[in-house]
Amino acid sequence: MYRVLVVDDEKLEREGIRFLLSMEEGEWEIYEAANGKLALNELRSHKIDLMLTDIKMPHMDGLELSKKAREEYPGLEIIIFSGYGDFSFAQEAIRYGVTDYVLKPVDPDRFHETIQKIQAAITSRKDKEQQSMKEKSFLQQYFLLSFIYSGDQERLKDAEGIVDLAMWKEWHCAILIESDEAFFESANDEVPEEIMEELRRSFFYLNLNGRQSLLLFKDVYCDYVLVAKNVYTLLKRLHPVRFHLAVSRRFDGYQELPDIMEQLEQQMEEKFYHPDIHVYTSEEDEEKNTREEEQDSRLMEKISEDISRKDVKQLWSHFRSLASKYQSNTQFSAMYVKFVFSNVIRELFQENRFAGEHRLDLEVDHLYSCSTIQEIIEVTEKNIHQYEEFLDRSMSESRDEVAAVKNYIYNHYAEDLNLETLAEKVYLSSGYLSFIFKKETGMNLNRFIRVFRMKKAKELLCTTNMKVAMVSEKVGFTNSSYFCRSFREYYGSSPESYRKGNSEDEEASDEV
Repeated sequence: MYRVLVVDDEKLEREGIRFLLSMEEGEWEIYEAANGKLALNELRSHKIDLMLTDIKMPHMDGLELSKKAREEYPGLEIIIFSGYGDFSFAQEAIRYGVTDYVLKPVDPDRFHETIQKIQAAITSRKDKEQQSMKEKSFLQQYFLLSFIYSGDQERLKDAEGIVDLAMWKEWHCAILIESDEAFFESANDEVPEEIMEELRRSFFYLNLNGRQSLLLFKDVYCDYVLVAKNVYTLLKRLHPVRFHLAVSRRFDGYQELPDIMEQLEQQMEEKFYHPDIHVYTSEEDEEKNTREEEQDSRLMEKISEDISRKDVKQLWSHFRSLASKYQSNTQFSAMYVKFVFSNVIRELFQENRFAGEHRLDLEVDHLYSCSTIQEIIEVTEKNIHQYEEFLDRSMSESRDEVAAVKNYIYNHYAEDLNLETLAEKVYLSSGYLSFIFKKETGMNLNRFIRVFRMKKAKELLCTTNMKVAMVSEKVGFTNSSYFCRSFREYYGSSPESYRKGNSEDEEASDEV
């Protein structure tokens, strides 16, 4: 569609231009103004592609209008009509940036030629604007992905002038969506549109890999758990795939995103222990929504899960929350406090090999002989430290299992790889493999697979003449369009551009 503004103080003349435009191909949305001042108001109210204006008009003539319009809207196409054949008018009009100059009475053939030329210019400009927007979108995702996973502030310096960091500062909540299959390889483009239509609120959509995407929201005062439940219900209704969602705590701007991403991935681990729950919240929100009498039970559940996962960092965090509660509240009986912390020790001894090195009854007896809350806490801490030392000694076996999984990925990266299949290869539960793999490599399995596939794709592009579609297939992508998008978001340029740039670099180095 072309939006046109016709400016002339004679209504009959405006109708004549309308008629001539109706004879041209394309859809036309036409606005009118009787003088230059009214025309400026129309330009400020509507996104006009082309302005056709007479020269002689009251209040503001066509030349002055063209000058002001060009200053405010540099991309606007302008055609001036006049009954005066004086070349000086044409010269002045061109100086103001007018695209063309047509004499009255208008010759239909001359008008047709001019409009065709203008249409081609408008189409070319819009194509360039759209391409520029796409380039900016890809670069924004490229820099954002890099920052989320690295936390490197230097990367953001490279992004200045390219991405809108002011918009990034407005983000206050994130929702991680994860699928059990490589769902986003085929549905990545339609998902944000589906969610936008359902939520009717703005968000920034960032695809992380074939199984994960991230939604970033601006609103501070919003029940994002309810938002996540609505998104889950929508995705479940539209797609025959299992989804889980994790909702972050509130945060202030992009600077916190690396930590937020870490927390979201930690929350997503809940799916291995609570697969029937599909929306996981931050512990901060959980505590707000949990009654006082339920908090002990919930903390003990988390401590039990931490021990099951061998996640010492979270174990210490949950233990300290429990200890803080009883250190600051003296209304509980000594016997009840001993009962609570003896349960923590009993959970530690659920690990059979650890229990083989220590005697549970002796540790519990030691705890029950304590006379103060601080002594009870110290006995429990001692057992957690011993458990941590035990895990450090046994971590070498986990390293062997992680190494085996990595080797399998290196040799089978073209296949459909998923956590469940890889866990079966090393005879581990999915949850435990997920935990030890991230602990050992610093990234979750989905991201590790994506990073390795991107590196192999780069290698194939640089060392072979293989077509991009074939490279996509060779590195395990079922959708070449999604591969190109992922490559661009990872390296900052398309596969074709990367290959061309690399070969040019080689030629330059050969010349030297």
